[in-house]
Amino acid sequence: MRIFIGCLVVVACSLLFALPVKASTRQMRQTHSIEIEVECIDTAIEIIRELNGYNLESHVFMNEVWGRSPQRQANFTRRVEDWAFRHVQEELRRMGEVLWESENAQFLGAQIGSVVTRLVALNQEIDRLTVMMAASDSLDVLIAIDSRLSQLHMERNQLIGQQNVLLAQTTSPVITIILLEIPEERPALEPQTFGARIGSRFSNSWRNTLTAGGNLLVFIARISVPLIALSLPLGFLIFVIRLWYKRKNTNISTETNPLETIENEEGQE
Repeated sequence: MRIFIGCLVVVACSLLFALPVKASTRQMRQTHSIEIEVECIDTAIEIIRELNGYNLESHVFMNEVWGRSPQRQANFTRRVEDWAFRHVQEELRRMGEVLWESENAQFLGAQIGSVVTRLVALNQEIDRLTVMMAASDSLDVLIAIDSRLSQLHMERNQLIGQQNVLLAQTTSPVITIILLEIPEERPALEPQTFGARIGSRFSNSWRNTLTAGGNLLVFIARISVPLIALSLPLGFLIFVIRLWYKRKNTNISTETNPLETIENEEGQE
């Protein structure tokens, strides 16, 4: 009888340890990335909206594909509950052809333990300072303790926020979803004749020449404005200098030499 009871205990312990353990219990952060090619991106988006969780980030855009019509793409960063993580993965795989997929897990126990330890130390210091404040009668001591308590409360709030973020990461894995819609094939272009190719090349060359000429005219117009603005004061300055120089030469020429004046007077006598 004792042997039978012992066997039952061993089997029960084995079954207990064989049960799946949640990521939150193991303090693991799970992330999953998947790239899927779907026929209709609108239908895929509706399916994703019906899945467990909520979107942290999402956007839809167009991407040009050579030889095909523009391809629509959509990226989602979605947070799901831990218990629905595997179910969401299976639902995503059924949406279309999986082109790429990866899954990662990171242990956050050390970070959570560090935050908890710092919180305990802060709470102990806050309690100790609160007791000292109640027992002190000095105004300077009360002001110093109150300032330190304000700083400690701020640090404690920051640590509580970090702890909540880490716990949310362990209880809610993040899935990155990349959707690629299958683009339509574009009709093949008909081969051009030799004359059509020559005409196309000539028209392209003429168009490029006109574009270059237009750009040159725009450049000349843009550079002529500052040159004209600079030449006006420079021309006025040159005009003033020449006028001053001309007047100076005129004054010098009209001045009479004393010897010439005496000679002129003697000649008149």
